[in-house]
Amino acid sequence: MSGRDLREWTVLQVRSAMTAAMRTDPRALDALAEKNAGSLDPYTLSFLRTGRMLTLATSAALTTVLTAHRYGRDRHDRFVCVACGTGRCPTVRAVADVLSAYALQVHPVDRPEAWRRADDYYVRTAGHPVPLIIDSFDVGFVARPGLPPPQTPDNVLVIDRNTGALTLWPAYDTDTLATKYRTYKHGGL
Repeated sequence: MSGRDLREWTVLQVRSAMTAAMRTDPRALDALAEKNAGSLDPYTLSFLRTGRMLTLATSAALTTVLTAHRYGRDRHDRFVCVACGTGRCPTVRAVADVLSAYALQVHPVDRPEAWRRADDYYVRTAGHPVPLIIDSFDVGFVARPGLPPPQTPDNVLVIDRNTGALTLWPAYDTDTLATKYRTYKHGGL
């Protein structure tokens, strides 16, 4: 696996952990902790109460590290880690080895999660729920408002299948959006 591919795999692992923690309902964890307070040892109970925030904080910290240790072209037009100047970043390798040892799995965004993210976006921007149509393609989802809010009449959201990232696009048909989005993900556009 190339240094760039290893970094991409590592970023997906970290985002997967963060996404799993973000999807977890903190109220449900609190209720579970209260219900089982008498039957759990204090360490397990403490972890149950703080594990979500610990996972979010750790994922955010690793995201910061991976942002610094990203690949770009050097003055000789070679891909190297911009922080280390090497073709195979030892920091990315070390983080990847730890994540691999604990067998973290990437949990891609599914259709219901894509709908949830698009709904959240439109509630924040339009101030109210907007009927949505979700179309799927290999690396993402297209969220089309059934009745577009006035501030984005000709745009749709693309939700990345692996990262959950949202980007706003012109309202092309799904096949055109899929092609343009793949190009965008690979540094084009």
